[in-house]
Amino acid sequence: MKTFFKTDLRITNSVCNHLGVVTALFLTACVGAPVKNELEPFNRQSDYDYFLPLLQDAELYPVLLNNTGFVWPVLSQAADTVMLEFVVSATQGVNPAIEISYGSASFLQYFEEGGAGKRYLDLTPLLQTEISTGDSVKMTAIGASWSSLEGTLATFNNNIDLSSKTLVIAPHPDDAEIAAFGFYQATQADVVTITAGDAGGSNFEYLWPDPGEQYRAKGWIRTLDSLTVPFLGGLGPEQVRNLGYYDATLRHLWQQRPSSVPAPLAELEDPGFFRKLNFDSELRHRPFTSNWPSLVNDLFSELERVEPEIVIAPHPYLDRHGDHQFASIALFEALSRWDRETTVLLYTNHAVGNEAYPLGPRDGMTGLPAWDEGNLFITGVYSHLLDTEIQRRKLLAAEAMHDLRPFDPRDGSEIQTIDPDYDYFRRGPRPNELFLVTNLLGTRVIRTEFLRSIRQDQL
Repeated sequence: MKTFFKTDLRITNSVCNHLGVVTALFLTACVGAPVKNELEPFNRQSDYDYFLPLLQDAELYPVLLNNTGFVWPVLSQAADTVMLEFVVSATQGVNPAIEISYGSASFLQYFEEGGAGKRYLDLTPLLQTEISTGDSVKMTAIGASWSSLEGTLATFNNNIDLSSKTLVIAPHPDDAEIAAFGFYQATQADVVTITAGDAGGSNFEYLWPDPGEQYRAKGWIRTLDSLTVPFLGGLGPEQVRNLGYYDATLRHLWQQRPSSVPAPLAELEDPGFFRKLNFDSELRHRPFTSNWPSLVNDLFSELERVEPEIVIAPHPYLDRHGDHQFASIALFEALSRWDRETTVLLYTNHAVGNEAYPLGPRDGMTGLPAWDEGNLFITGVYSHLLDTEIQRRKLLAAEAMHDLRPFDPRDGSEIQTIDPDYDYFRRGPRPNELFLVTNLLGTRVIRTEFLRSIRQDQL
């Protein structure tokens, strides 16, 4: 199984952690920060492999591909998501893609430049058409060619009810918007952010030259973002909370449990400074301790409060960020204690194989991230489609997050630009949001196996 921390976004001298910042600032603020090839370690000539036969909710249908597409097969059940597993023989040029069309519907998915091997096409938009058995699905190469041989169409009926109560867990301010803005605005959702986002690049040193003060201000700004930007998705003050833990510490909370871990950068006279910014009176006055038992207890309290039928969080195998991984491990521990069956949707904001994921311009579908390391302990895949208006609002939500855009002092000085490879304005507002689906048992297995791999890595 993959070692999860060799390419993790470590803090060097307790300075840098979060990639959701201007890359130029990130690179200048970090000593020994990862270079680009370390952020994109997946071999582009290797297969993606999601081991479709292992997914209990997948219905698999062989299809014969030719140079123009394939014929839609007889489906044995209704579906909410469709993936085509096939072989890309070669890609060339900038932003290679395949365009899918049927009738008046058409959409794109991008692939790696210079890539080849087994890949997956998200065909879920076809379910919104009147496609039926025997109809031809057209595939048009735009710098990507495929092998004319048998592929596998995988359909999933995940029984996602958009009237369900949903709990979205965000490790940092902006993670909920990047991964699930479209989904949370469509459901009865509460968004709970774990950390204040008080680390990473020194975005605001222009205003606060003192580092301790700057990182306190950064956490203050980002906490307020986490509590207000969800309003753009229709949520109210009673539906948003920030637990006030410190950015870049969640892995350390687990490693040093039950000891407390201080804020790495921000100077705080009151350890609960960020928590006290909440609208929610009970959370504002709840005692704050920065340790692992308190984090699990806080997440358990959120489960008790919301009683969600759907929970959304990062997949700790696919998301390379230590805070993302251990946000989910803490949540899974709380879920095990809560011991109620729920649908768990797992997202990826910092893909372990390629930090530039999702690939290509934002008009392309969000495909599955690079993975070939074995069982992910999931039951299915769910692609949540966003119409044009929701994509516009999602872009506005990303733009409202101070940490996702360069700070403009409006004094005529040069503004740092964002590296397009890692720009969330490109990566976030897509035609779909993609989740891997699991359940209570799956979260227990993921937690057990993930922590086992961590302990082995420490030997």
